[in-house]
Amino acid sequence: MADRRMTVTASAPTEAAAPLRASRLPWWAVALAVFAASRVVTTLLFLWVQGQATTSSRAGAHPSLLELASAWDGQWYWYIAERGYPAVLPLTSSGSVDTNQWAFLPVYPYLAKALGLGLVDWRVAALAVSVAAGFGSAVVLGALLLPRLGRSRALFAVALYSVSPLAFVFQTTYAESLGLLLLLAALLLVDRRRYLAAVPVALVLAFTRPGVLALALAVGLQVVIRFVRARRGGLPLPGRELASRLVLAVAAAAAGFAWSAVAAIATGRPDAYFATEGAWRALWMPDATITLFEPWAFAAEFWTARFAGEGAATWLAPVVLVVLVGGFAAALLSPWARRLGSTVRLWAASYALYLLAVFFPQSSVFRLLMPLAPLVGMVAPRSVPARAAVLAGSIALQALWLWVCYGPVQQFWTVP
Repeated sequence: MADRRMTVTASAPTEAAAPLRASRLPWWAVALAVFAASRVVTTLLFLWVQGQATTSSRAGAHPSLLELASAWDGQWYWYIAERGYPAVLPLTSSGSVDTNQWAFLPVYPYLAKALGLGLVDWRVAALAVSVAAGFGSAVVLGALLLPRLGRSRALFAVALYSVSPLAFVFQTTYAESLGLLLLLAALLLVDRRRYLAAVPVALVLAFTRPGVLALALAVGLQVVIRFVRARRGGLPLPGRELASRLVLAVAAAAAGFAWSAVAAIATGRPDAYFATEGAWRALWMPDATITLFEPWAFAAEFWTARFAGEGAATWLAPVVLVVLVGGFAAALLSPWARRLGSTVRLWAASYALYLLAVFFPQSSVFRLLMPLAPLVGMVAPRSVPARAAVLAGSIALQALWLWVCYGPVQQFWTVP
């Protein structure tokens, strides 16, 4: 074996030696290269969609790539960077609270504005933040999955993450990239039992993207499970570790409600944030009251009635919900999910419960599923052709989603 290694090292470079050299690259360098290649793919898809745009498209006919990248919610983030948040909530003609900036968190728009120094277009700075954070999130995802899956499967998971159907969001002026970087960093620290180090990350995340309450729940569940196992096994409780976990859980929970407190103080209206969220929900539901879990029941009945008829919706809607929830639970209990570790599975369960409780399922729900990114580790075909097919299918879905969101199909439900 030693002679063979010496022979390979001494021989001239050949096509057969190229994979060997690539395998010696640090895994993080491969992850960065994979994400860079994915940005080329997404840019080509944006160029294709750019040629498909018409006067009825979201960014109008003949939009620039920058206009495409800053459409939809990107306009709200720009407005926050330029105008801030309203001290008086805007009202509709009926006297209800209208949609406004309080539905969006401040770290991303203000960070982009600060980095731009007033010298460059905010959209350029924001896009730079998104792309840079996307690179970082790919590496952190790899670090999270590497100990559980090994190099090959972890890097494939990074590749699938990088070309996923919603991966074009990494090249838009949305807060998803930065939010995913912070979330994955927090999960990595939790998985490595560095709970106190995760506290500042969770605090910044709370003002970047929604979901920190799910992180608090996941860490809290870890505390409960650790406590129960120690009691059943008659083992001493690791006091310092449990205390650190509790500090993180409490800090994340408090931070999860902090933005609503900020909105209440700034506007003088205690329900400012929830009334604003209700205004966005009112675009879909006749009753804009924030009621836990109700939106999913409403959406299930709405969509089943639309496709199967009013009579079928009464019994079919609950079946659809049970299948969705049961299927997801079964996936988390499967051997493919178990190999991802308890941190990822508890996070996935907590975040799914969070989405069920507070979000209305419309087209944006697919983007809101992006924090479940560590679950891509469940998809790891062994053969190269199968992996190539999975990646190609994902790219095709990304192209379709881009065309629907930015191309000639302009419908209210096509918002990314």
